[in-house]
Parts: sequence; C-alpha cells; structure tokens
Amino acid sequence: MELWPIPRCFMPEFTWSDNDVRPISNEQIPPTPLPISPRLRRLWGFLHKYLRRFSRSYCGRVGITYDNQIAQLPFGLILKWSDGTRLEEVLAMQVARRAGFPVPRVICYGEHPDTPHVPVSIPMTRVPGQELGQAYEKLSNEDQKSVLQELKVYLEVIRGWSNPWGGNRIRSLLGIAIRSVRVPNHYAGPFECEEEFNDYLIQPSWSGGFPSEVAYKDALGLARGMRKLSHSIVFTHGYLKPHNIMVEGGRITGFLDWESAGWYPDYGDFTTALRFTREDPWWYSFVIELCGGLYLAELECERALTSLTNASYFGNAYGGLLV
Repeated sequence: MELWPIPRCFMPEFTWSDNDVRPISNEQIPPTPLPISPRLRRLWGFLHKYLRRFSRSYCGRVGITYDNQIAQLPFGLILKWSDGTRLEEVLAMQVARRAGFPVPRVICYGEHPDTPHVPVSIPMTRVPGQELGQAYEKLSNEDQKSVLQELKVYLEVIRGWSNPWGGNRIRSLLGIAIRSVRVPNHYAGPFECEEEFNDYLIQPSWSGGFPSEVAYKDALGLARGMRKLSHSIVFTHGYLKPHNIMVEGGRITGFLDWESAGWYPDYGDFTTALRFTREDPWWYSFVIELCGGLYLAELECERALTSLTNASYFGNAYGGLLV
C-alpha cells in the first residue's frame, strides 16, 4: 500500500511567491518599525525553542541535514538562530522589505536573555534560488551582468537614504552601537564622526604579527592613510558576501543577512567584501565593477588595518573565508 504523499508545502524546497515586494524607489528610508514589547519577544523566544527542536525531526523526515543556526521548517519557513542575530537585523530586514528589496518576510521574532551571544531568533520565509557563490560561474554572461546591475541598483538606493542621526554620525539603524564579532563584545560605537571611527579602529594596533619593526611601521603608515581620505556616511548592508545573495538565472531572489546594517563611511560595503579576497577570483572583479573601480586606496588601508589588529569593524569571523 502506498503512503500518503507529503504535501508540497511540507517540503524544504517550497517557497512562497512574494507579491508584496514593491519596485525599488529612491525615496527616503522607510520608517523603522517599533519593536514589539520585551515580554512578547520573550514569549516568542520560548516558543522558538520548540520550533528548533521540531526542525531536527522534520529534517530527518524529509531527508535533509539539520542546521541548528538556520533551522529548516515546513510551509516555506526557516528559523534563524545564529551568532549575531539581534533586534536591529529584524528591523533592517523590515525596512529593506518596505523599500522593495527581495528580503525574507519576518514572521515574528523572539528574545533569549539566557543566550547573550544569540539574543534573537527569527522565523522568516524561505527564498528561492541558489547562493551567488554557487551559481555565478554557471550563469551566462548576460545573467551575470543582470545580477551585477540589479545589486548595483539596490546599493545605490540605500546609499541615497538620508542619515536620520546627522550626516557624519556612524551608528546602527536604531542610532546605537554598530555590530561586529571582530570587536570586544561584538559592538562598537556609536561614533560622532569618521575621525572618531578611524581612531577607534587603529587604536588596538600591535606589532606582534610582523617579522620586523619596519614591516609593522609600514603597515601602520598605510592604515593611517584612511585619515587622509574623507567619505560620506551612507546606509550600508555591512556584510556583502556571495552567500548572502540568492539568485535564479539573472534575477536576485534574496538579499540576506542584514545583521551589520547601519550608517558607515561609503567605502564600507566594498572593502568588507574584498578585504580577504585574492585578486584572481570572480568575486574580486565583480565587486570592483560593482563600485565602479572606486575605493582601491581604501581597500589597501583596510587590508593594512586587518594585518595590524583583529579589532577592526569591517568584516567578521566568516569574512576570513577566501572566495
């Protein structure tokens, strides 16, 4: 006797067709939603623990690998519960979605006071497609150009949003500290200006990783070159990597991982994307074309800063993977 077939909506490849995403516009940043109450966040967090446990048995039932940070669920949903997930990521996703970006829909979000390294969990809709890093070299030249152009439009839109905290201030969407796992306690700032930000980044420099004092001073001089460059402060995704861009053919179907989004110097997305990348992979050429060949001097400064200290902001623990 045949078993009753599993409905398609229970399968891990099921995704919702998303008709609520509107065309991109260059208007002001959409209003940031008010966070739900802490009591309700804790209640959702309690329920999400059971969703996470359910995901383990669900994955076994449908024959996929269980991931405790991106827990797969039926009905076209996932539960994100990973290091760095916090309230600002939820709000940044909601803002980006309101602006018309292909961002997963946040179903709800929970808070976990007992796990400060993973303070927030987010059930969200699953997006279709493959990670750009997996798909890019299989795409036609026309589709590669289409993805590049679409991502360029997205970045131009957010970079055009006015800074509600004042033109020179560097801070999160909520006007508080920016986040990075490369700084103590994963947070830094907020900063009143770019000069203050640069001083913070270079302050922990040390010579321990250099073969000589001369090599250390050369790197220090190069990193200090950032102080001679002035930049606009713009809204920045903060973690531009190939695995955060989902594609189908020449179309971007998902723009993911907004945990580091906020107001930064305008080179930030591009130097973050390239600081650990060799110049020969496709990703290097892709990002250079994305930024129009700008920020090469900033990239040199940023790489020197990386060699001086692990406490710099741009990039994070996952950024060390060469692509």
